[in-house]
Amino acid sequence: MKITGPLLVGCLLFALQPMAAFGQSAVNLEGSWRGNGFLQPTSGQKEKVRCRVNYSKISDKIYSVSGTCASPSGNVRQTGEVIKVSDTRFVGDFKNAEYDISGRVRIILNGSRQTMTLTSSSGTGSLNLRKR
Repeated sequence: MKITGPLLVGCLLFALQPMAAFGQSAVNLEGSWRGNGFLQPTSGQKEKVRCRVNYSKISDKIYSVSGTCASPSGNVRQTGEVIKVSDTRFVGDFKNAEYDISGRVRIILNGSRQTMTLTSSSGTGSLNLRKR
């Protein structure tokens, strides 16, 4: 069978589609996420935390973030903004007004799961969250 004309163009376009477009649903950061992880202050011990994080869309690529994490020593609340840098990656800044801490947040999405890392001069943290 000889493939020519419009059929050839259609086959080429199909072959050139990114493989990520097939078999994966669109990733949506907006909404409520929950999960576990740790926070490690530079001057203290690593603590396990349970967290709830909410994202609200500001524009096509920017989201506001608010989150609360509970640990044995208390609750920590952060706010911030992240920007979409690729289909599954976001970066931005966070602020904890109560303790006057600010830093960088990085997010990697994988379907309805995400890994969030937090870094600042006051410590680090890592969370594994699921969309609710």
